[in-house]
Amino acid sequence: MKPAPIRCFDGNAQPYEPFWSFRDAAETESGETEIEFYGPISEFLWWGDEISPKMFKEQLYSKGGGKPVTVRLNSPGGDLIAASVIRATMLDYPGRVTVKIDGLAASAAVMVALGGDVIKIQVSAYMMIHEAAVGLLGYFNVATLKDLIDELKVINGGIVEAYVAKTRMEAEKLNKMMSEETWMTASEAVAYGFADEIISGSSKAASQVTNFANQLKTTYVNIPQGLLTSLRPEAGETERKAQRLAAQAMQFITKE
Repeated sequence: MKPAPIRCFDGNAQPYEPFWSFRDAAETESGETEIEFYGPISEFLWWGDEISPKMFKEQLYSKGGGKPVTVRLNSPGGDLIAASVIRATMLDYPGRVTVKIDGLAASAAVMVALGGDVIKIQVSAYMMIHEAAVGLLGYFNVATLKDLIDELKVINGGIVEAYVAKTRMEAEKLNKMMSEETWMTASEAVAYGFADEIISGSSKAASQVTNFANQLKTTYVNIPQGLLTSLRPEAGETERKAQRLAAQAMQFITKE
């Protein structure tokens, strides 16, 4: 019997359950079939998972029919392997793929966004890039940790290559931005080349961001003040500092 996928993010999803949804062209404002990624990019690791990637590809091709599709994105990130496979599938799709970042494209969600032929971002939305990270459970010796660091460096290299292909920025600059956990406003995302166009209009993303507020505040360090306030206005500065320090401690393994 094939073992169940490994859960890598807390949540209520079941193994092999789609974390995306399709809307028929007749029901959308764009007039195109839309795919929504509103939440983590998989709560389960896609490494060794042959079911979920096949399912996504089959649904994209059957529901999209080779015609233009629009991807609506509002995600705090997730499994990089899943994001990379989704990006590759979207790039291979014969129809034009337009990505609209409705609220947030952070971490692995940026890789999904890069699967679009055109990337549009809401004027109030954010993008965020950072170094590859891993959560540690159990006890590890120095040799094992060194091997893990080497693996993370290889993963970082792959991420940088994808970013260079889209932005045409220097790899050294991108590496620095990733090491500093760089959050970008819509105008900054376009200026850096991660997005192509700023858009405005109605979006349900603002109310959806609060659904993964805890993940943002316990995982990332440099969350913009404006986004923190929108997540929970009553949070005090002392609490925010404590949360950032905790997040920074969790990410120490990615540093030299």
